[in-house]
Amino acid sequence: MSEDAAWHFDELHPDAYRMLVEGVPAILYIDRPDQLSTNLYTSPQIESLLGYSVEEWMADPELWKEAIHPDDRDRVLLANEESNRNAERYVDEYRIITKDGRTVWIRDEAAPVRGPDGTLLYWRGVMLDVTERMEVEEKLRWSLDVLRQTLQQRRELARRLQNAQESERQRIAADLHDDPIQAMSAVDMRLQMLAEYPDSVTPEAIAGIESEVRAAIERLRSMLFELRPAALDREGLVPALRVYLERRAKASDWVVEVVDGMTQEPDPDMRALLYRIAQEAVANAAKHAKASRVQVEALSAGDGVTLRVRDDGRGFVPDLDTAPAPGHLGLSTIVERAELAGGWARILSSPGEGTTVECWLPLDVATGDPALGA
Repeated sequence: MSEDAAWHFDELHPDAYRMLVEGVPAILYIDRPDQLSTNLYTSPQIESLLGYSVEEWMADPELWKEAIHPDDRDRVLLANEESNRNAERYVDEYRIITKDGRTVWIRDEAAPVRGPDGTLLYWRGVMLDVTERMEVEEKLRWSLDVLRQTLQQRRELARRLQNAQESERQRIAADLHDDPIQAMSAVDMRLQMLAEYPDSVTPEAIAGIESEVRAAIERLRSMLFELRPAALDREGLVPALRVYLERRAKASDWVVEVVDGMTQEPDPDMRALLYRIAQEAVANAAKHAKASRVQVEALSAGDGVTLRVRDDGRGFVPDLDTAPAPGHLGLSTIVERAELAGGWARILSSPGEGTTVECWLPLDVATGDPALGA
């Protein structure tokens, strides 16, 4: 801008000053450096920001103090007194209750204005409405808290899953040692005896060995079925559940029902997790529920599968904080594993009303995460 075209700020007409002050989206003010911060000037924006007219605000020296949120008042007044005493720049953020009862966050900044001799004459300040920023920061803090809690839960879940897997390995090792391995060791000893004494080889001896071998094979098959039934990969989720329920029914004298509403098989990982959840729910019913009837439903739902396991047992008050038994997922871990896989799970039960374990898992890991109970 050329010097001829330039204008000097200090040559502005008073009306131009007023337009400048009143056009700022903030409250400009001048206060005395006394205990009440007696107001000498307040810009008209106070009415749109706080609901008070300039006349109301300036007529009552106590109004500023009374408008400060009760939870912030002592802190703000103490900071104000200290600023007056030290004649240092004042900066604070606090809540004010507006005339109509709303709560707004204010950033209050004031600078000291001194006379030629250095005496503090007054404070020249500005109040900015920072409510939106504070709300965003609060949401961010809340999100970070949720994230920290989620990470802690995931770490705890990983620890519990590792413990469950280790316990399961120990159980399998113990089962193999105590049953099939012991049986095959006995067979080995009998075969060695027959080899040393060929005259003792009789049809009855051979039949006894065959019987022990067949029993050991059957027990191994049963263990393999518990680990991962071949039907799960060969035929799908519902056939595997049906075979599993029939086997449990024989051992528990249950009436069982499998409802097949599947139109699409989930991928192998999700299929295995659904099977494990059903297996754990059924095992829980067998161990604790004293049920006579168990129903398992597998239904295609959107881009996933809804699984429900219902029993008519004695029920309980769900406590998902209870630690699972060694070697078992536990009801709480069922919920966590389902969520970790992008789905959800919930336990519905009450004393005398039976129990329902319900979950939804996506068909594959890339599928979305629907609302609970959708």
